[in-house]
Amino acid sequence: MPAPNRLPPMLRIHTHPRFRAHEVPPGYPENAARLDAALHGVHRAGLDGTVITSLSPTIETGRIIAKVHSENYAKELESACHDGFKLFHSHDNPISRESYAAATTAVASALTAAEEIWESGKATRGFVVARPPGHHAERAEAMGFCFFNTIACVAERLRELPGIERVFILDWDVHHGNGTQTIFEDRDDVYYASIHRYPFYPGSGAAHEIGFGKGRGFTRNIPLSGGAGDTAFVDAVETTLLPIIDDYRPDAILVSAGFDAHRRDPLGGMRVSESAYGLMTRMVVAAAERHCRGRVLSLLEGGYDPDGLASSVEEHVVAMT
Repeated sequence: MPAPNRLPPMLRIHTHPRFRAHEVPPGYPENAARLDAALHGVHRAGLDGTVITSLSPTIETGRIIAKVHSENYAKELESACHDGFKLFHSHDNPISRESYAAATTAVASALTAAEEIWESGKATRGFVVARPPGHHAERAEAMGFCFFNTIACVAERLRELPGIERVFILDWDVHHGNGTQTIFEDRDDVYYASIHRYPFYPGSGAAHEIGFGKGRGFTRNIPLSGGAGDTAFVDAVETTLLPIIDDYRPDAILVSAGFDAHRRDPLGGMRVSESAYGLMTRMVVAAAERHCRGRVLSLLEGGYDPDGLASSVEEHVVAMT
């Protein structure tokens, strides 16, 4: 099969001031300082000029959220946020009055990035620096700091576009993306692959979880023991996931880019270096060059040490240029 026509690499970083409005209690690990750390990594990479804070006026954020999440879930979250500070569904999901707006804007920002890459052609690759993160959110349940499953929303939108029949999602956050898996585990048009610590929060992600029905064989989990580092993560991408991508031949590649397996992270208990994140990113970009004209969209998930997050993001975005 001949290689698709390649596009010149044009990277755009998407963020928005509304993400800071999602207020959380003091000492909570998923906080607005994460935005500063990630954007500092972008600055260190010399890519300040690629940062976009506007949203496309044409995207239908509410409609896409409704395709991913169950009926009335968005209304439930919006109503709960009106009451101000409280916990939503579980102890790890504090919300404030602006949390609904921030979560909705995270989806809108990611959809804007996807539009630039796969519709307008303004960019070849993108990285979304948003909060709250998304990959733990299930159809009707918030979990693990996540309210809307942003990457699932992007995958659903991409599947609506002509010529995009297969989407590949790679998740290398230290925590398994249970929400993304459950949303797509009965489908073969979105392949979900995850490298994560196991057993660990949220308790899912065993190797035998491979999907079911039409989606059987289109979920791949690579569980790693606590303390795993560069060799385990890089080998998982190089020897296991790259052959899967080449066999699947996706029309679009998305990355749930959590950086909480970094050796400095207080929550992960792993030993991954920033250089390994850069290497994994280059492998993903090379796969995208082979199958989807180099187009890749990456979304920030976890990462809770400021220095570790900044250095990991720096390597990640440099590898995408």
